[in-house]
Amino acid sequence: MNLTTTNMIALLPFISSMICCVILAITLLTSIKIMVSYRNKQVFILLISSLITAGLPQLLNLYQVSTQQQIPDLLYIISTMAVIISFILINFVLMKMYAVGIKLRIAPMIMLLLGAAAAFAASFFVAPYEIGTGLAFPILDFYMFILIITMLVVTRQIDMPTSYYYSLLVMFIYQLGLMLDRYVFEWSQAWLHTLVELLPIMYYAILFYLLLDWVMDRLLSTYQSAIIDGLTGLYIRRHFQKKLQSMMQRKPVAVIFCDIDNFKALNDTKGHQVADEALQQVAAILKEEVAPYGVAGRYGGEELLGGIAIDSVKPMAVAEKIRARVELETIVTISVGFSTSKEATELMQLVKQADEAMYFSKTTGKNKVSSYRSLPASIKQKM
Repeated sequence: MNLTTTNMIALLPFISSMICCVILAITLLTSIKIMVSYRNKQVFILLISSLITAGLPQLLNLYQVSTQQQIPDLLYIISTMAVIISFILINFVLMKMYAVGIKLRIAPMIMLLLGAAAAFAASFFVAPYEIGTGLAFPILDFYMFILIITMLVVTRQIDMPTSYYYSLLVMFIYQLGLMLDRYVFEWSQAWLHTLVELLPIMYYAILFYLLLDWVMDRLLSTYQSAIIDGLTGLYIRRHFQKKLQSMMQRKPVAVIFCDIDNFKALNDTKGHQVADEALQQVAAILKEEVAPYGVAGRYGGEELLGGIAIDSVKPMAVAEKIRARVELETIVTISVGFSTSKEATELMQLVKQADEAMYFSKTTGKNKVSSYRSLPASIKQKM
């Protein structure tokens, strides 16, 4: 092994700990920022505590490497305990953040922490393992190894992101490599020592990614809830109007107004669940049929809207396709009306005309499509 390689290996603990400290600091600052605006502050207080705890061994390692001084046995044991405690807390927090619909109890975490305390106490009664000029404490290392395996087994029953299991796998390889490096090869294998120094960087990078992924998922959910109707999956009225207004500025459009026939009677006789399922089915059909040409939205109640560009399709054809599919594929029928931007240049006027055409369909037999242009002049004059 040449001198340059030897120097690089000697620098690895310092470089690894420095990078880990930077990642942990960024994650810590991000967590503090999120906690300020997040209502469940207890989870982030626990996360912040775990990150600070995880940073202590890295800082201690930086001090040891930079000063070339052997740290006292007690401080080394406390440092190893900090790694174990932070691992338990971080995994508990991640499960609280990601395990939707599952109530996690604090008792298992307390039991794991008590197990760590027992391993800590036992380390004072069992002679440490001597490796050259250094010491290692097998009980703590073995407990950490069992802890990682426990997490891998237990969390398989919880719906966690794939990257979370990658983090556990990285920690498993790290701890296995660490124990082999210490107790089997006694730091004689440079490749294994290098692996052990680099894996913590990967682990903390994955943790930072998990935090960012959770934040992005919450932001996306918040945005979607602001523009998407929760029951039908269609745009809410305000966002639908915004999208259609943008379309009107570029090309001719049509508004297709759909109303489910006898919806109140369905609610009263079959119940809300059946009625809601019918509404969802109609919404899905509307969305599928208008998707190639425009957007779909929920106007209110059982009234649904489609907004389509009519430069490449006839609105009557789209409206009739929607009506026919609803009749064929669901337990309800719909009355449909449409109007185009040739009859109105203002969006609200266009929606009103389509509504009037739909009402004409409903009052003249239901389960039919009417065009505002084809309405009797007497009806148009009332608008």
